[in-house]
Amino acid sequence: MKKFFLYLLAGILVLITVILVNTFRMPSLQVQVNAMPAPEINAKSLQHFQQAIGYKTISFGDPLLFDSSQFIGFRKFLETAYPTFHSKLTREILAGYSLLYKWEGKNPQLKPVILMAHQDVVPIEEATKSMWTVDPFAGEIKDNFIWGRGTTDDKINLISMMEAAEKLLTENFQPERTIYFSFGHDEEIGGQGAITTAALLKSRNIEAEFVLDEGGIITLDKMPGITKPLALLGTSEKGYLSVELTVEEAGGHSSMPAEETSIDILSKALVNLRSKPFPSELKGSTLEGTEYLGPEMPFVQRMAFANQWLFRGLIINNYEKSPQSAAMVRTTMVPTIIDAGIKDNVIPTVAKATVNLRLLPGDLSEVVIEEIKNKIGDERVKVQRLNINAEATPVTSASKSGYKNIDGAIKKSFSQTISAPFLMIGATDSRHFYDVSKDIIKFSPMIDPIGFHGIDERVSLDSYKTALWFYENLIRDLK
Repeated sequence: MKKFFLYLLAGILVLITVILVNTFRMPSLQVQVNAMPAPEINAKSLQHFQQAIGYKTISFGDPLLFDSSQFIGFRKFLETAYPTFHSKLTREILAGYSLLYKWEGKNPQLKPVILMAHQDVVPIEEATKSMWTVDPFAGEIKDNFIWGRGTTDDKINLISMMEAAEKLLTENFQPERTIYFSFGHDEEIGGQGAITTAALLKSRNIEAEFVLDEGGIITLDKMPGITKPLALLGTSEKGYLSVELTVEEAGGHSSMPAEETSIDILSKALVNLRSKPFPSELKGSTLEGTEYLGPEMPFVQRMAFANQWLFRGLIINNYEKSPQSAAMVRTTMVPTIIDAGIKDNVIPTVAKATVNLRLLPGDLSEVVIEEIKNKIGDERVKVQRLNINAEATPVTSASKSGYKNIDGAIKKSFSQTISAPFLMIGATDSRHFYDVSKDIIKFSPMIDPIGFHGIDERVSLDSYKTALWFYENLIRDLK
């Protein structure tokens, strides 16, 4: 018995030693770059951003509501606001309204880069118009924020790129690499403009060094244990899948209900799905993100990230504590539309529900659909894929040039920032560009924007200043 306890004690000491050695040896992966203070925003640049918000370039679900005059007006505004840009770059108009610009680089042997943003914004819900603090299309400045639909998603990126390029062009600057600017017009409803643009570039055998699109942000004090500004660089994005569940049973008068109606069966199916979530996994961009975040955290968290062979379950449990972080480690699944019944005293024959899923990289839609059927476990519930479907994207390694270039520009533009890869849980136009480049990063140089797709959408003046400086530094330093 004494030997047993001695062996146990020795084993515990070895375990503690291994944990501590791994913790202290966990290296920082942060690139050290000297930050340079961003210049103040000039009045014209600020006015341009405000004017851009005034164009109601809205993507509606109903194509009959599309207002082409707003997109044409916005295009003409860009021509007027950025004359040097338009005189020195070539432009193509694709899919009616998407814009592709080409800025020739000094060295044609170098692969080009593609900088992306989108012109369109989501609608303002009629019921919420009175809830806005300001006119959503006035571009008003209030409390050190620029307010309005599209400020955060995604006109800040588009205008900041144009401002930076216009400034550099007036200085007769020419980048080493050719730069393409791709500005889609319908990202919010699937991105046909981006699909057309990517197909055109592929047909010309263009292979980009990297692509930068909207995505992660700079956040302050939002990550437990991180005391410095944190830049989140999206190195992959989740897939998108919607399925429709349909139940067809005999209906009739509500005074004589059967033991189970179509609504009963459908409701049980939805409860089954919600009670059987997909398993949580730490992999891909999220896993690589822990390798970047771990060394910057306090000792206890660093110890967990440095010894994932032992603490992975604990790490995953922490991710599962909030809906936002749980979405980083799991394929999510939630009912979003239920359709049944026409009158209060009629039992409906058909009941339908739409279930939306966001797929982890590696979770293929065909496999997921079969798992949905198994979770429901009722053949009376028919499961059908809906039209909008996109598989999760490949994962771009943080060791590739795109991440390094963008990371360097971030740290040069914003003092004391640390960075980490992360998984985008939303969809972007760049998901259509993997035939053009395998190195795609999703990042928006904003500081804690407010109101994505919601009421009182706004971005701080500091964010705009940072975004202008970020794109200028990125373009200047491209090698």
